This record gives sequence, structure tokens and C-alpha cells, in this order.
Amino acid sequence: MVERDNYHHGDLKMALIMASEALIREDGVEGFTLRKAARRAGVSPGAPSHHFDGTKGLLTAVAIRVFEQLYTELSILPSCGVAAVDLRTQAEGYVTFAVRNAGLFRLICRVDLIDCKNPDFIRASYDALKRYGNAAAAYFRQEPPDPSNHVFRPYLASALAIAHGLAHMILEGRAALLFDTADPSQTFVETTLPAVLLAAWPDQSA
Repeated sequence: MVERDNYHHGDLKMALIMASEALIREDGVEGFTLRKAARRAGVSPGAPSHHFDGTKGLLTAVAIRVFEQLYTELSILPSCGVAAVDLRTQAEGYVTFAVRNAGLFRLICRVDLIDCKNPDFIRASYDALKRYGNAAAAYFRQEPPDPSNHVFRPYLASALAIAHGLAHMILEGRAALLFDTADPSQTFVETTLPAVLLAAWPDQSA
């Protein structure tokens, strides 16, 4: 086993985050424990609690990393300047990310397991969904979301709820009711998701 002394402080924390991410990818958040994370990272069993103040601290750090990955994927999606198309593109990217990263997506939805008031978590989640929020604002002809102005925005809640709900439906195995393929979830994403999103946000007249 690699001793904790052999790590730089930052390297140890990242090793634990990456070990935890790998565990959640394989076994889901239900199979995660601090002891498993320490064993996977090759450090002492007490290292996660020492560096992250327990399970919630470590899972919050993993969730921040997941939102950073979501940011990367959504930020590279094309934008054509047509509000409906841009919104559907962002929603499709969101659902696709959830399907490809099921365990990690479930983690960022578990508000009981992560510290949603952590400033880094708040920043990462906002950054990840900024382009999605801007696309929704353009489609509904509303002001774009502002992280400094904490007001409820029904248009944004509606836009996120559709993609979020679709993601959970797919992860719950509902696609298997529609497609008898080797990977029903992927079949749904590739063949049906665009039409569902078009029904939700049709092209607008000028």
C-alpha cells in the first residue's frame, strides 16, 4: 500500500477523488464507502476523513468534479443562434451525459449526500449549466440566469425539469419498454431523444 507520506497534500486529495469517482462509476453511489475509496487510492483508512471531513466532504468534491466534466461537455456543443435549436442541443447533451455517466449523475442528484451550500459546488454547478440556462432564457425571451440574484425562474425550472426527467426515465430502464436492442438507453438517445425534445421546444416563428 502507498503510504500517505508519499503524497503531496494536493495529490492525495485528488487521488482520493479519482478513486471515489472510479468506485461510483463501477458500483454506484450505493456501493461507495470511505474505506473502499482509501483502499482504491492506496492510502490509510483514515485519510479520507482527515482530508475531507468525512463522507459528505469527499462526495461533494467528487460532485464538483462531475459538474466540471458536465461543463466541458456542454460548453463544446455547437451554438447556431436559433433559440430552439440551441436549447434542444443543450438538453440532448445533458441527457447524453447522464446516460453515459449514470452513477456520477445519480450522485449529483443526491442532495442528502453532498454539501449543496459549498461555494465551490455552487460555482461548479452554475458554470456547468450556464449555457443551458442562457439557451432557455433566449427561447422563453427572459433574462438569463444571474448567480448573484437568487430568484426562482420558472422558465429555467421548466427547461431543466424536462431534460432531468428524461435522464431519470432512461436510467430507470424505461427505454427497454420501447426498444429490444442490446443497449436500449443508447438507442433511445440516438433515435428518439431528438424528437422528444423537438416536441417539448418546437421551432419558433419569427
